Amino acid sequence: MSITIKDVARIAGVSPSTVSKVINQNHTISEPTIKKVESAIRNLNYTPNERARNLARKSTKIISFITLVKRDMAFVNPHLFEIMVGAQSALAQKDYSMEFIGIKHKSLELIQQLIESKHVDGLIVHASALTQEIARYIVKSKIPHSVIGMPNFPNGVCWVDNNNNLSGQIAAKHILAIEKEQIAYIGGKTNDSISELRLEGIKEELSHHNLKIEANHIIKTNSSFEEGYNATLKLLEQKPRPNAIICANNLLDLGCIKALNDLGIKIPDEIAVITFDDYPYSIITNPPTTAINIDVYDLGQQAARLLMEKIRKPNYQFQTYMTVPLLVTRQSTRKQF
Repeated sequence: MSITIKDVARIAGVSPSTVSKVINQNHTISEPTIKKVESAIRNLNYTPNERARNLARKSTKIISFITLVKRDMAFVNPHLFEIMVGAQSALAQKDYSMEFIGIKHKSLELIQQLIESKHVDGLIVHASALTQEIARYIVKSKIPHSVIGMPNFPNGVCWVDNNNNLSGQIAAKHILAIEKEQIAYIGGKTNDSISELRLEGIKEELSHHNLKIEANHIIKTNSSFEEGYNATLKLLEQKPRPNAIICANNLLDLGCIKALNDLGIKIPDEIAVITFDDYPYSIITNPPTTAINIDVYDLGQQAARLLMEKIRKPNYQFQTYMTVPLLVTRQSTRKQF
């Protein structure tokens, strides 16, 4: 016959409700009583029913990870999976499960249904799936949450992000250190907040040296290989011609390096190249590209850990940068001797 909570209560000399409170870590129980109950649990080899525990706590132990998705997402945004793996690993340490919800369009209705169903204990939301209206609803609902990426609008949500402005500063500082001052930038779309923050960081660092990036040396793209290639061709037509190109991401870098190689331009002697994010293309370009790398696995972990803290302390609020950019120097900015 299986051991029940009543058996534990009888051996410990307390009521079943007290045993339940100890199991659920209720802080109103005295330390001596906790020790008696824990001793009885060990002696009887009692295993609490996890489902019953969750019902008692009004908890599901499930977290939803919500993001925009489209076909070929693994190739367009390979960092998303690494963020998810990081988040899942941190949640698993606290006995939480994570479910993936990929949406094609930003949907307030879906978020409302998910929260109102009480199916999950909290949300991890990628900033790509967030609107100002959705952000307001999440805050109003008081559901524990963590947004990955700083929203580009006034908000009251809890978020964590890379310091993309600092990444831009590091990139520009490295280019100046190798004595290149005619810097160009191949970025994403104007509404790409990550690309824009990186550009702001580049401008800030240049301003410290009484330098600036010329308007015709900044080209906005849709962040594809083809546009990286074509943007590089445009930059080579400019006067003065840049002697360093900073690419907002790996795909643009891949196109940029290909264009320079096709035209027989020596990298880095004639034009140095640097990109953001080390994976997946910067290590396979010819030559391999210097990169400002971000540990996105760690970003996912930190987002999950802060969410766990918010579940424990509902009034806990955070809006912070969590990861430090790291310069990885390769041949695209390093002269061969």
